[in-house]
Amino acid sequence: MAEWQRARLIPVSGIGSEQEAETRATSTLLAVVEAVRDLSTGMFAPLGASKAQKAEVRCYTEVPFKLGAGKNASRPDGLVQITYGKST
Repeated sequence: MAEWQRARLIPVSGIGSEQEAETRATSTLLAVVEAVRDLSTGMFAPLGASKAQKAEVRCYTEVPFKLGAGKNASRPDGLVQITYGKST
Protein backbone atom coordinates (compact mmCIF):
# COMPACT_ATOMS: atom_id res chain seq x y z
CA MET A 1 0.00 0.00 0.00
CA ALA A 2 3.02 2.29 0.10
CA GLU A 3 2.44 3.21 -3.54
CA TRP A 4 -1.23 4.01 -2.99
CA GLN A 5 -2.06 7.71 -2.85
CA ARG A 6 -4.36 8.62 0.07
CA ALA A 7 -7.32 10.81 -0.84
CA ARG A 8 -6.88 14.44 0.25
CA LEU A 9 -9.41 17.14 0.96
CA ILE A 10 -7.11 19.64 -0.75
CA PRO A 11 -5.40 17.61 -3.51
CA VAL A 12 -1.90 18.44 -4.69
CA SER A 13 -2.32 17.34 -8.31
CA GLY A 14 -2.17 20.00 -11.02
CA ILE A 15 -5.10 21.83 -12.58
CA GLY A 16 -3.85 22.09 -16.14
CA SER A 17 -6.15 19.53 -17.77
CA GLU A 18 -9.55 17.92 -17.46
CA GLN A 19 -7.94 14.70 -16.21
CA GLU A 20 -6.17 16.58 -13.41
CA ALA A 21 -9.44 18.32 -12.50
CA GLU A 22 -11.19 14.94 -12.35
CA THR A 23 -8.41 13.57 -10.12
CA ARG A 24 -8.75 16.54 -7.77
CA ALA A 25 -12.55 16.18 -7.58
CA THR A 26 -12.30 12.42 -6.93
CA SER A 27 -9.71 12.96 -4.21
CA THR A 28 -11.85 15.60 -2.50
CA LEU A 29 -14.99 13.43 -2.60
CA LEU A 30 -13.16 10.39 -1.23
CA ALA A 31 -11.55 12.47 1.54
CA VAL A 32 -15.02 13.62 2.63
CA VAL A 33 -16.32 10.03 2.54
CA GLU A 34 -13.41 9.02 4.77
CA ALA A 35 -13.92 11.90 7.21
CA VAL A 36 -17.73 11.91 7.52
CA ARG A 37 -18.64 8.61 9.17
CA ASP A 38 -22.41 8.98 8.65
CA LEU A 39 -21.84 9.44 4.91
CA SER A 40 -19.62 6.36 4.54
CA THR A 41 -22.01 4.28 6.66
CA GLY A 42 -24.99 5.39 4.58
CA MET A 43 -23.20 4.64 1.32
CA PHE A 44 -21.54 1.32 2.16
CA ALA A 45 -23.66 -0.40 4.85
CA PRO A 46 -26.22 -1.50 2.22
CA LEU A 47 -23.31 -3.16 0.39
CA GLY A 48 -22.37 -5.19 3.46
CA ALA A 49 -19.68 -2.97 5.02
CA SER A 50 -19.44 -2.73 8.80
CA LYS A 51 -21.54 -0.03 10.47
CA ALA A 52 -19.45 -0.18 13.67
CA GLN A 53 -18.14 3.17 14.87
CA LYS A 54 -14.67 1.65 15.24
CA ALA A 55 -14.57 0.48 11.63
CA GLU A 56 -11.74 2.21 9.80
CA VAL A 57 -12.50 3.86 6.45
CA ARG A 58 -9.53 4.58 4.18
CA CYS A 59 -9.80 6.10 0.72
CA TYR A 60 -7.18 6.11 -2.01
CA THR A 61 -6.94 7.60 -5.51
CA GLU A 62 -5.44 6.15 -8.70
CA VAL A 63 -4.73 2.69 -7.23
CA PRO A 64 -2.95 0.39 -9.72
CA PHE A 65 -4.20 -3.20 -10.03
CA LYS A 66 -2.36 -5.85 -12.03
CA LEU A 67 -4.54 -7.93 -14.33
CA GLY A 68 -3.42 -11.52 -14.90
CA ALA A 69 0.20 -12.53 -15.34
CA GLY A 70 1.11 -9.83 -17.85
CA LYS A 71 2.14 -6.24 -17.34
CA ASN A 72 -1.40 -4.97 -17.96
CA ALA A 73 -2.70 -2.78 -15.18
CA SER A 74 -6.01 -1.15 -14.43
CA ARG A 75 -6.11 2.15 -12.56
CA PRO A 76 -9.56 2.96 -11.13
CA ASP A 77 -10.18 6.55 -10.03
CA GLY A 78 -10.60 5.59 -6.40
CA LEU A 79 -10.71 2.83 -3.83
CA VAL A 80 -12.59 2.72 -0.51
CA GLN A 81 -11.29 0.22 2.05
CA ILE A 82 -13.33 -0.45 5.20
CA THR A 83 -11.71 -2.53 7.93
CA TYR A 84 -13.24 -3.78 11.16
CA GLY A 85 -11.32 -6.35 13.17
CA LYS A 86 -9.94 -8.91 10.74
CA SER A 87 -12.51 -8.14 8.03
CA THR A 88 -11.66 -5.81 5.15
